Amino acid sequence: MAKIQPIEFPLEGIATTLEVTLLPFKTSDVTAGTINRLLTDDNKEVIPAWNYYMTEEQFAAWGQDNSVVDDYVAADKGLVIIGE
Repeated sequence: MAKIQPIEFPLEGIATTLEVTLLPFKTSDVTAGTINRLLTDDNKEVIPAWNYYMTEEQFAAWGQDNSVVDDYVAADKGLVIIGE
């Protein structure tokens, strides 16, 4: 999970964390998807979860550091990661 710049959702709360979970994929695949959630400090989901699918270039660049996937998802939604 990555800490993000807080985002207020009226009536729902303030999102402070981005949780990214990789969906299963085969070793022969050239891309992969994620399911993502924005959470409050007390782990309450503030909006419905959504999916993100990496491009082939992103998947190839993924390498050994899983946090780069957080960066891909955050960039897609204009979120600012401020820490782990």
